[in-house]
Amino acid sequence: MNMIRSIMCGLSLSTAGFLFACGGATHGSAVAGTPESQAGSQNSQDTADTAIVERLTSARCDQEQECKKVGPEGKYASRSVCTDQVRGSIGNDLNAYNCPRGLDRTAVDRCVGAITMEECGHPLDTLARLDKCRAGAICMK
Repeated sequence: MNMIRSIMCGLSLSTAGFLFACGGATHGSAVAGTPESQAGSQNSQDTADTAIVERLTSARCDQEQECKKVGPEGKYASRSVCTDQVRGSIGNDLNAYNCPRGLDRTAVDRCVGAITMEECGHPLDTLARLDKCRAGAICMK
């Protein structure tokens, strides 16, 4: 059973990492004809959004740890497993396709607050389970 769980976890992490890396964000040099300032602001937005994904990931794993779901008997074998899985999930939910204008920092603050206040008895499988954390609530409009 542990062997199957390990294989499935590895496949999930690999897939999530690939999807997160290919989330639609533009990387590299600007397209011909695109002003450099515009390309620079996109890279700044990508960096800010990556930091937000990390912040949301940390908040989720802090909450999972607080609820005793991180460890050998928990939902996540370790903090790093939690971080990898949650980051992939959040990256998929909040990618450039779903949030083409980036993420609203004030709305993200509300989402982090909702994560922190979540009771341990409720399963927090995805951010979308919390109204304040859905893409529609935290993406720039």
